[in-house]
Amino acid sequence: MKKIILTAALLLLASCGFHLKGTAGTSQPLPYQNWYVNGGALQQALENSLRRSDGRPVSMDQAQMAVNATHMETRRDIYTITRAADINEYLLMLRVDAQVTRNGEPVGEPMSVVVHRTMDYADSEVLGKAEEEQTIWSEMRTDAADQIVRRLTFLKAAQ
Repeated sequence: MKKIILTAALLLLASCGFHLKGTAGTSQPLPYQNWYVNGGALQQALENSLRRSDGRPVSMDQAQMAVNATHMETRRDIYTITRAADINEYLLMLRVDAQVTRNGEPVGEPMSVVVHRTMDYADSEVLGKAEEEQTIWSEMRTDAADQIVRRLTFLKAAQ
């Protein structure tokens, strides 16, 4: 009986289109396969996201197109406080501006991606929260890179 229920649950998840985070790729193919990535702090995340979408990060002379992260801004604001005026949550915000270029000329409109996360905070757990914050920033950079690559699929390939 357990095997039947487990099999039914797996079939139900598979039929609804469920994918584990980071394994789905993009719904459309990239218009170009070879990309030069100038990502700054997003370099590794953008390259990994391109690879998951069947793109290849290459050197500038081999690239068909280039994606440049022109500006990246991070903010940590107080989100909620307790009645005793202690910080309860922080709001972490990452904003990335990017531009796609071909031979140094801009292609399409500049892209702007904003990613928000909240983080619980307690004064008694300062060391653990610092590590948790770094993990959240890393996940936010990955999410921003995925959003940028997803937007790259809507560029039109030159005929």
